[in-house]
Amino acid sequence: MALAALGLFWLLVLWGAWLRRERPAWRGLARDLLAGGLLFLLTLGFFWRTLSGDVYQPADGGDLVSFLFPTYRFAAEQLRQGVLPLWNPHLYGGAPFISDIQAGFLYPPNLILFVVKPDFAYPTMQWLAIGHLYWAGLGLYVLLRTVRWADGQPVARPAALFGALAFQFSDPLLIHLGNLNLIAVLSWLPWVLAAYHRALVERNLRWAALAALLFAVGNYAGHAQSSLYIGLAIGIYTVVWVGAAIRGRRPATGALWGGLLRPTLQVALVCLAATGLLTAPILLPAVELAGYTERSHFSYQEMVDFSLAPTQALGLVTPGFFGRGPALHWSLWQRVETPFAGVATLLLAIAGVTLAGSATRRLLWPWIALALFGFITALGVYAILHGWMALLMPGFDQLRAPARALILWTLGLAVLSAVGLDQIMRAQTPAPAKALDFVLKAGGLLLTGVFAPLLYVALLLTQQQPEAFLRASVAALAVTLAAGCWLATWALVAARRAGWFGGGLAAALLIAVLYLDLAAAGAYTDISSTDPTRGYQHPEIVSFLRAEGAGYRIDADTGIDDLWQPDAAALHGLEDIGGVANPLALAHWQALLAATGGRHTRLYDMLNAGYLVARDGTPLPEGKFELAFDAPGELAVYRNADALPRAWVVHAARAEADPSAALRLMQDETFDPSRVVVLHADGVAPMEASAAGPSAAAVVAAHANGMTVQVNASAPGYLVLSEVWYPGWRATVNGQPTAVLRANHALRAIPIPAGEATVVLRFAPQPWRWGLAGLGIGLVLLGLFLVVSTSKYSSYP
Repeated sequence: MALAALGLFWLLVLWGAWLRRERPAWRGLARDLLAGGLLFLLTLGFFWRTLSGDVYQPADGGDLVSFLFPTYRFAAEQLRQGVLPLWNPHLYGGAPFISDIQAGFLYPPNLILFVVKPDFAYPTMQWLAIGHLYWAGLGLYVLLRTVRWADGQPVARPAALFGALAFQFSDPLLIHLGNLNLIAVLSWLPWVLAAYHRALVERNLRWAALAALLFAVGNYAGHAQSSLYIGLAIGIYTVVWVGAAIRGRRPATGALWGGLLRPTLQVALVCLAATGLLTAPILLPAVELAGYTERSHFSYQEMVDFSLAPTQALGLVTPGFFGRGPALHWSLWQRVETPFAGVATLLLAIAGVTLAGSATRRLLWPWIALALFGFITALGVYAILHGWMALLMPGFDQLRAPARALILWTLGLAVLSAVGLDQIMRAQTPAPAKALDFVLKAGGLLLTGVFAPLLYVALLLTQQQPEAFLRASVAALAVTLAAGCWLATWALVAARRAGWFGGGLAAALLIAVLYLDLAAAGAYTDISSTDPTRGYQHPEIVSFLRAEGAGYRIDADTGIDDLWQPDAAALHGLEDIGGVANPLALAHWQALLAATGGRHTRLYDMLNAGYLVARDGTPLPEGKFELAFDAPGELAVYRNADALPRAWVVHAARAEADPSAALRLMQDETFDPSRVVVLHADGVAPMEASAAGPSAAAVVAAHANGMTVQVNASAPGYLVLSEVWYPGWRATVNGQPTAVLRANHALRAIPIPAGEATVVLRFAPQPWRWGLAGLGIGLVLLGLFLVVSTSKYSSYP
């Protein structure tokens, strides 16, 4: 992959050089390609230790290793077998895969990877994450070269490159290197805004349709909160852009509606409606899932976990005051992203606002609004705006981590900084520079004359207190680095304004200062030479379970997360009753797990957990668990002799529509799930126990989206499956459609007649089919808008 990436870069360079040489009219494109190539090289240089295989980043892998790697490998394996995975049978007793928007298996880059190399190794995940950071930076470069300012020109290419670096290595993206789906969705944000801006300015529905296509592609990467922030960015940008246009032109009422408001409304509606239709195959199933997860019961206090504390606003100049990585974090507040995008970025953003003329400053309003909205929303519990949004905006109350809104702050800041650098390069200072001078001097004085000396004094006073000394050292290092970058930026800006060197050299030096600042703060943060996939590397246990454990699940929730990855079952083709902590896990299954009362009960046996993975010598209920396999190392596999099979037949049923009451009924000591089933459906008549003879049921075929069960019942009864119930499961008994009932709080039951029967189950959720219909409509509309569009150039704003 490294060779392919380098090859792609040199192809771009050679193509750019050829265009510049052979076609003078295309020199601008050639220079943009070269700028993109330089950005690519700087990205490789930033992550050289990670990409070379020297270290892993993040150190413990984060969600990248614990959740996304096994999830993607499961999807890739299913696609290799020719199956579109709508259901994941490997984790949490089974779960709706298409409904979990985080799965991301329909995202085009992921699909290409899954088809080309379904057995990809973990380092590929790191390449994907870093590649999307580059895509985010390249998108911002394109955005900055798309937006025209008061003089009708975009910012210069060096200024656009500066903004691209600031955005792609900003803390809200870099800190989430282990959260690939978040990075992937957000990497499309500047691309969407670039197309959307052109649609607004040119009143062109073709560009609106393109913005919708880009937005939809990004959504398929699978992070609902990030998609929401892109939608909010479009809304805020539209409103403030219209306000700036009205302020600049002051049109008459008739011209205001026909010349500005109506075409703007058309562009916004086309963009958002087309995005919804194109995203429908994952959006509609995700909306259905939301009502069945633990997330639907979030309190506001849970929502505002990971808010940006006001004290953490020190991240404007340094992200490391309280420790950048998890190993050195020491503050009272939770470790979250900070508003850091580089010291030079902050100062040049101030320059962009203060040095720009009134016409250019008016065009900056949307970017200032985006930045301020992102910053205030990120404060979460510390600012009332977040609470209002949770109250008024549908779905917002299911999203945690308000600090993630800082992505809008760094986006706006990067644009403002590029404008500021462009102003300095051109030596255009139509507005007084007193505000900028004051900020440069005051900030430099505070950092170098107050904070740095105080922290060095703290170092001297805390040498006998290891913990305090470590904290003072971390803070002193961060402030010293910030002070150095502040002084360097100040000196370069002052030298350029004094005419000591040209704009091109000033831009190159400021880019160098920014790059060194960002790299010092983040390139080597949270790295480790220890392979984070070691929790998956248990070949002896996996081989044993594959050979001996067919038809039974495992239970690995025994406090062994440091040795065994919770989602290992998805990677190895096993089936587990649990998995890694996931707020999208089905609430009724989690409630059943909690209600079993322990591994000694029959309710636990009902989960089909035939094998338990635990440390050697783990205390277990006597007479029930036996050592099945003593693996090398600290882990062993124990067999649950009383585990119920995957399918069985009962001839007695009780009806209880209230799930909570059903749980209480099942927790009675006399309840035996192998003999009676509790059904959760209105209109289902109870069935009294009969003197029927023995009945049998066996799963004869199974795949991700369904199974076939052969039944021989001595009397009418119910086939009970130790499989998680969820809307969308359909069944036939001897070819006749039959209801799939919710049973025993979280399982499935199917009424069966006496005698032999073949029961076929398949997962075919209605929202998925509606989503496919919506996608078809969206593609047709997209084609129409791209081929036949209304375009009429507007001078707004």
